[in-house]
Amino acid sequence: MDFDKVYDSYADMVYSYIRFRIKDRFLAEDILQDTFLSVYRNQAQLSKVRSIKAWLLSIAHNKMVDRLRKTRHEELSYSPGDESNAAADHPQLENNVFIDQLLGQLDETSRQIVYGIYVEGLTCRDMAEILGIPEGTVKSRSFYARAKLREWLEEDKNDAR
Repeated sequence: MDFDKVYDSYADMVYSYIRFRIKDRFLAEDILQDTFLSVYRNQAQLSKVRSIKAWLLSIAHNKMVDRLRKTRHEELSYSPGDESNAAADHPQLENNVFIDQLLGQLDETSRQIVYGIYVEGLTCRDMAEILGIPEGTVKSRSFYARAKLREWLEEDKNDAR
C-alpha cells in the first residue's frame, strides 16, 4: 500500500485517536502531521507491518508522548468538565457527556484500551503493541474497565429511580 492510500484510509481514524487524548485541536493536528511525516519517511516498512492500523496508532501514541514531554503544558489524560451547558438541551450530547464522564473516571491506560478496542476495533494484541504492555495486561484491564463501567451504569440507573 502506498503512502497516499494509507493517508486517505487512516488519517481520520488517527486524528480521532489523538483527539480522544488531546483536548487542544491545534496540538492534535500538529501531532497528526508529525505522525504521517514519520510514516512517509518510513514507508518502506509498510510492506513488513502486520497491522497498518496498529502501526499508525503506535506512531501517533509515541508522537503524543514525545510532544507532551517537551511541552509539559498540555495534559495527556482526558479532563472531564470541558462539556458545554448546551448538552442538557440535546439528549444525544447529554449521553455523550455522560459517557465521557464515565470514561474519565477510568485510569488513562484503561481508557485507552477501551477506546482502542471498542471504538477503533483494534485487537488486544494491537493495543499491547501500541501501549508497550503485555497482551494479558490489556485483556485484564479491558475486563476490569468494562466491569467498572457496568457497575457505574447500574448505580446511575438505580439513582435515577
